[in-house]
Amino acid sequence: MHRLMQGIMAHIIESKEIPIGLGPYSNAISINDFIFISGTLGFNRKKTTAGMQDGKPTLTPQIDQIFNTFKGIYKSLGTDAINLLKMNAYLSSWDQYNNLSSSLQSHLSKMPAISVNGHGLINNGFLAEIDCIGTTSNNIKVIKIPGFTHFANAPAAIQMGDYIFLSGFAGVDKNGKVVKKGDIQAQTKQALEWVKIALEQAGATPKDVVKNHTTIVDWRDFDQYNAIYAEFYGEPYPTRASIQGTLSDPDKLIEFDVIAIINQKKQYVDTAIRGQYQTNINRKNVHLDNRLTPGVAPHCAGIRTDDFISISGMVATDLDGELIGPGDIKAQTKAIMDGITYALETLGSTSDDIVKSIVSLVDWRHYEEFNKIYESYFTPPYPTRTAFQGGLAQYGLMIEIEVFAIPNAKKIGTYIIGA
Repeated sequence: MHRLMQGIMAHIIESKEIPIGLGPYSNAISINDFIFISGTLGFNRKKTTAGMQDGKPTLTPQIDQIFNTFKGIYKSLGTDAINLLKMNAYLSSWDQYNNLSSSLQSHLSKMPAISVNGHGLINNGFLAEIDCIGTTSNNIKVIKIPGFTHFANAPAAIQMGDYIFLSGFAGVDKNGKVVKKGDIQAQTKQALEWVKIALEQAGATPKDVVKNHTTIVDWRDFDQYNAIYAEFYGEPYPTRASIQGTLSDPDKLIEFDVIAIINQKKQYVDTAIRGQYQTNINRKNVHLDNRLTPGVAPHCAGIRTDDFISISGMVATDLDGELIGPGDIKAQTKAIMDGITYALETLGSTSDDIVKSIVSLVDWRHYEEFNKIYESYFTPPYPTRTAFQGGLAQYGLMIEIEVFAIPNAKKIGTYIIGA
């Protein structure tokens, strides 16, 4: 049912078990002990959206189709299932929240760490998009916080060896009740306290965090959130992306999605231009790159550990912090991909090592033009990818891209694509 090809640099499996993607991306990449799965939507090989009745979408058939695609990926890799470490679900409508929970539990006997955010999807007929990081390893530890209840009964975190994947944490108490409605700083402190507690359960600290993806509901809270965040982590900060979206409770203002790595040496890359939060230019293990734009938030540009690289979400601003290419998605995409390339180069890597990108588009009408520039930065096969609609911090920004990379990905990875 699938054809295995040996490329010059990459192992590629073309599978008739899975739909062809809607852009320049692989459906999945198996590398080292990891399997990265692209953001997956509920359509079949004929590009028919599941669960459409009288022009109205239904969630459960779409989730069923998503998991059918996952099964096709697993089959291509010669296995019936994998252990899921981390799942991100993007909902276009919060009235499907409870249905999503029950649907996921019907498909999964072991729940991964889960984050659920509200974002616009590529087509109005799609109700959910799901991406995953999984593993064929059985060296898995489930981490729970006593008394704390997560969405779909997911654990607080999943640990595989040195890698720790946290569920999304918002500013709520143990019972899920939002603390101090309308107070972004109180909710940020509470959410980060849960992050700290979950890390402690795995023998980690905030200094072990390599990646933080923040969903923020209102950009007017950005500076207040950053003040608490910067104090919590301190320099050198983890990589980060902050995207405007919605959360499961209208009173929730912020949520953090975190990855940590323990027992591995970390090398950082950051801008050489001082900023409000980049104040110490003599930070240990930090490589400064004067090609990288100045930071306006507490994050570094990139982190490399023994066998994993995380690059912060990048936007199209120049060395003076000014917007590049107003209204021009191609110019902004090029500026971002150049910045990602610079950060990877400074960490001894290239775009061929990228295994996952997360793309936030302000307007789906720019999707095709974005793809034309994006794909030019890669030698096929492409990385896995998740794309959704989200708001960005500065007026005029059209796109933000964050990536994960693994050294020598094209040489040691197996790329699964629909045929």
